[in-house]
Amino acid sequence: MTRRFLFVFFLLFRLSHCYQSGDLLPLYYNKLFSPKTQLTYSYASQSFICPPSQTSRTKSAIVFDEDIRGDRLVQSDYKIHFLENQECKLLCKRAWSVEDAIHVEDLISNNYQVEWVLDGLPGATVSYTNEAPEHNYRIGFPLGFKKGDNTYINNHVVLQILYTKEGDVIGFEVYPDSIAEDECMKKSVDYEYQEVTGRRSQVTFTYSVKWKQVQDTEKRWQSFVVPHQAVDYSVLNGVIVDGLLFVVISVILFKTMSSSSSSSHSDDIKTYDDTTDDFVGWKLIHRDVFRRPMYGGLLTPLMGTGIQFMIIFIGLICAVKLEWCQPIQPGSLTRWFTLLFLFGSVPGAYWSARMYKVFRGKSWVLNSFLTACVVPGCLIILLFIASMIAWIYQSSIAMSLSGWFSLCSIWLFCALPLTYLGAYFGERADRIENPSRSTQIPRLIPNKKWYQLDILRIALAGIAPFAVIFLDWHQYLVFITRGDFVMSIENTIWNAILMMITVSEITIIFIFLQLCSEDHHWWWPSFLIGASPTLYLFGYSIFYLFQKSEIVGLVSITIYVLRLTLLSGLIAVCTGTLGFVSVYLIIKRIYSTVKID
Repeated sequence: MTRRFLFVFFLLFRLSHCYQSGDLLPLYYNKLFSPKTQLTYSYASQSFICPPSQTSRTKSAIVFDEDIRGDRLVQSDYKIHFLENQECKLLCKRAWSVEDAIHVEDLISNNYQVEWVLDGLPGATVSYTNEAPEHNYRIGFPLGFKKGDNTYINNHVVLQILYTKEGDVIGFEVYPDSIAEDECMKKSVDYEYQEVTGRRSQVTFTYSVKWKQVQDTEKRWQSFVVPHQAVDYSVLNGVIVDGLLFVVISVILFKTMSSSSSSSHSDDIKTYDDTTDDFVGWKLIHRDVFRRPMYGGLLTPLMGTGIQFMIIFIGLICAVKLEWCQPIQPGSLTRWFTLLFLFGSVPGAYWSARMYKVFRGKSWVLNSFLTACVVPGCLIILLFIASMIAWIYQSSIAMSLSGWFSLCSIWLFCALPLTYLGAYFGERADRIENPSRSTQIPRLIPNKKWYQLDILRIALAGIAPFAVIFLDWHQYLVFITRGDFVMSIENTIWNAILMMITVSEITIIFIFLQLCSEDHHWWWPSFLIGASPTLYLFGYSIFYLFQKSEIVGLVSITIYVLRLTLLSGLIAVCTGTLGFVSVYLIIKRIYSTVKID
């Protein structure tokens, strides 16, 4: 167990591996992927390539971090030695059947890309974009290309490996080419390509290796992301929105505090003059505002899991900022998410149990079990459905049995006990006391006008947070559909933080307006208003799917929607909890100033 923990720790905090001249660097086959489909395939399992000597898969410590991405690492037979250049080395001569040729032609028609891995770095092609003056990487290289009515396969690759003088590999560039047999040395400019024909044939696979020394200042993942821009208007937009909302909240607090201190409450119910104060409804419901909500036994597990996700959010920001976690590194985000999920189980269950006591629940054991099962269970069901669809089509994104075993084991033997531990301490802690006690008979809520309906507030509240994060969300969609990582990490972090602040502020404002209309059912609306930005995130993602992405086919669209639903659900629980907690703290503060005899 200790050895396994140290291995996981090594994966999270990977140190640079310095090589010596002549050291062998294993190259791993990974997968085939395409911007036109969500179905990936294991490259080593294809019948048209040079079969590797080692057919067993190289797995990570937790396995499912690779399964979710469709990674299937198998060591290839490419012989790459540190600082040894090679020219036109023969890998193998592969006999193709008619079925192989048809399969290859179909993959190339669907623009499938090949991803290999060397020293933890995915093979990438160099691209130049308007976003950055320097070159950037695009993960993978084309399996082949079409020219007119003919199809050609890239059977030759030039592997250019970037290294520092200390012996650290920081770049893995792949330059594919299609070369007919005996034409590897390119004796003329107009050399013949390796055509894919619809009949039996033999294809020669060759490779060249080049080493290029670069400056020590360059980092392993620097070329995969767009550098931080000094001025980013999306960040400035978020700051302005948050500033305006903060002013509104400040006015609300000042108004409530001043009016409460200037009035004396000698009776439980008083009559107020509407001509002197337009917002007096919140004072009239001070005996009902902390009344237990309906289905509070479901709200507390959602809140506990939301706190857990907020800890994950904060932890990921810190890890990315300190460069412990690289978003572009395969499996890095999943491993950090898993570690922080376990770390957040205790505080999440602790506060879920304490809020459960506020609602005067009777079974903290059941509450802790629901905290550990409700949201993770829904996510696992979505993941299982997507995995079954992928399994039917023999795609590598179908989770393996070892991946499911690892995922269930971590939940059963780690997350569940930690959740019960946090709930136990939460149950033993003192009950959180509210400023006022509720009466036995609830106060009647006045009829609402059309603009006071909950569904309208939820729809309007999500616009401002979505506007703050829109650009980064668009870039994320570009990444998952096309493979182009064009996000600025620094700007994304700031916009994510500003979005969370906006969610907190907008939820406080809308719930205060609800209280002013004498509606004391604020518990669930605060959660739903906080989660409302995900409606726009999900809606724009569907719009992007049909209008801007290249994804085609019912199967690919279904998998895309399932994964989008999973991600949107995570964000909804996190932002919903943030809105709920923010409102609860503000309401306690406001009603603590109301003096009641």
